[in-house]
Amino acid sequence: MRILREVSLQVRRGEIVAVLGPNGAGKTTLFNLLTGLRRPTEGAILLEGRDVTRAPVWQRARKGLARSFQITSLFPSLTVMENVRLAAQAHRGGSLALWRRVTRHDPALDEAGRALDLVGIADRADDLAADLSHGGKRKLEVALAIVGRPVVLLLDEPTAGMSAEDVPEVTEVIRKVRDTLGTTIVLVEHRMDVAVGLADRMAVMHHGTLLACDTPERVMADAEVQSAYLGEAL
Repeated sequence: MRILREVSLQVRRGEIVAVLGPNGAGKTTLFNLLTGLRRPTEGAILLEGRDVTRAPVWQRARKGLARSFQITSLFPSLTVMENVRLAAQAHRGGSLALWRRVTRHDPALDEAGRALDLVGIADRADDLAADLSHGGKRKLEVALAIVGRPVVLLLDEPTAGMSAEDVPEVTEVIRKVRDTLGTTIVLVEHRMDVAVGLADRMAVMHHGTLLACDTPERVMADAEVQSAYLGEAL
C-alpha cells in the first residue's frame, strides 16, 4: 500500500515550513522518510543538493539533519545540562562517559550552555529534566536538537499537549533558532494559528498527497484546501 504519492517539496535555506493535515494524511511518514527511518520505493531525498535517499539515520544526522519527536524523549533522571551535554558529546564524536570529570572549559559543556541559553532555560540547567513543565521539556528537546548546529531541523508537533499559555514561548523559541542560527525548520503542526503565525509557507497534505504549498494567506484561500479541510480539524 502506498502511503505517500508524488509528494514533491522543496524547502529553501532559512525557511520555516509548517506541514498540516489530519491524522492519516502522511505527515509522520514524510518525516520518517526524510530522516531515514523508512525508505521510499521511488523518488529521491536531497539534503543541500546531496542525495541521501539510501543514507542511514546517523549519516543524515552527521550531514546536518536533526529531528524532535511528538512524544517527549529525554533522560528524566538527569539534569537539564547533562541531557544537552550528552547530545553535544555525541555530535563531537567523543566519549559519552557521563561521570567523567567535567571542567568549566569543556567544549561540550560550553556548547550545551549556549543551546540552553538560546532556548531560554539556562536558569534550569541544574534541575532534573523530569521537573520541567511540558513546555520546558519541549524547549529542552529543541536544545538537544540544535546543539550540533543542524542545517535542517524537523519538529514533530512541537506544541502537542501544551497549554495555551506555553505555546507562545515555544513558538518564539522556534523563530529564535531560525533567526539566530539560520536553521531551516520544517514542523508538523495541528494548530492552525501556530502555523499561520510562524511559518513562511504551509504545506497541506491530504490522503498521502500534497494539496498545496504556499504562503499561509494563499493556502488559506486555496479552493482545494478549503474544500478538503474547512470542515475538518487541522
